[in-house]
Amino acid sequence: MTNLFFDHPRSVCLTYYDHFKLSMKFSYKFGIASLKAFIHAIFPFMFIKSTTEIVNDIENQLKINKCD
Repeated sequence: MTNLFFDHPRSVCLTYYDHFKLSMKFSYKFGIASLKAFIHAIFPFMFIKSTTEIVNDIENQLKINKCD
């Protein structure tokens, strides 16, 4: 049963706790991106590049945290 919690974090070279923190950080950023995208849909002049910037930030974080 414990392997269910630890196999994936180990496969990406993270501890369970570090994986949790990183996933929560991404969850927060995706939430903000979603809110900004919703506002942008109504007001196209607002948050023109913010969603792209958040996605790029997350992509960079994934590159930094990947196994070598």
